[in-house]
Amino acid sequence: MRSTGGDAGREPAPDTDGQLLVAALADQDAFGTFFDRNHERILAYFYRRTFCPHTSADLCAETFAQAWTSIRRYDPDAGTGRAWLFGIAGNLYRGWLRRGVVRGRARRRLGITTPDLTEDDLERIDHLVDTSDLREGLQDALSQLSPAVRDAVLMRVGLDLPYEHVAELCSCSVGAARVRVARGLAALSALMEQG
Repeated sequence: MRSTGGDAGREPAPDTDGQLLVAALADQDAFGTFFDRNHERILAYFYRRTFCPHTSADLCAETFAQAWTSIRRYDPDAGTGRAWLFGIAGNLYRGWLRRGVVRGRARRRLGITTPDLTEDDLERIDHLVDTSDLREGLQDALSQLSPAVRDAVLMRVGLDLPYEHVAELCSCSVGAARVRVARGLAALSALMEQG
């Protein structure tokens, strides 16, 4: 958590996410506090859906980069700051499902690079979400996918193989491998939501 220190005469820090976003227009530290309050929630949101810490970290970073670049579009009368942020996250997730890649336009525009994850980072991300109750449902959902789609998903997400290797092992093009993984993840997401 960020400290305001002992600055006499300074206004108290905003106490809601929406207030932080409005304050961030004039004070970048307010966006830092907004990030501190929400980054683990956003990271867990993506990890529950992708089961991949690397993809989750990329999507999380892009979510906050897009929030920062579009902060002037936030309307406090339209909803909470957290809901606005999750709207951005949901759009990025759906785009990732369609394309099979995380687009980094906002990060590139801001000159942000996503650092490589350490073993400690991977462990911390894994602890954000208790997946024990999801394992049985995931096994059932995986069994409902076609073998070609299931294999592509397991190779890409489970083994973290690059799409080029997935394509080679599946005897298909890289584009076809991306489509199989995207369709498989979308189907898994739908099946897990039902269960």
